[in-house]
Amino acid sequence: MKKIFTIFLLTFFTSAYAGGHITKAQKEQTIQCLGHYSATAVLPADSIEVENLEMALASVKVIREYLKKEKVKEDEMNTGMNKYVDKVYGKPFDKGMNDKCNVFIYKQIPGSKEEIEKLSRTIYAG
Repeated sequence: MKKIFTIFLLTFFTSAYAGGHITKAQKEQTIQCLGHYSATAVLPADSIEVENLEMALASVKVIREYLKKEKVKEDEMNTGMNKYVDKVYGKPFDKGMNDKCNVFIYKQIPGSKEEIEKLSRTIYAG
C-alpha cells in the first residue's frame, strides 16, 4: 500500500509540474514579446527587412506553442498580445524591443533560437 501511495504522489507531482510552471512575471513578459512579434509581422513590407519579418512570424508560432504547453489559455494570450499590438500599431519597427525579446525568449524557451531560425527559413526564402 505504501508503494502504491508513493507511486501516486510521484505521478501527481510530476504531471503537475510538467506544464504551467512559469512565474507570472515570465508569463507576462512572454506574452508581451508575443505582442511585439505579432505587431512586427504586420508591418508594411517596405518598412522592415524580410529577415526580421520571417523571424517575427516564426517567433509567434514558437511562443504560442510554448505558452500552450505552460497551460496559458488562448484568451489570456490573445488579450495580452492585442493589448501590446494596440499600443504599438502603426509605429515603426522597434529594434531595441526586438533585441530585448530575442534575449528573453531564447533564454526562457529552451531550444527556441534554433527552432525559430529553422522555421523562419521556410517562410519566404526557403
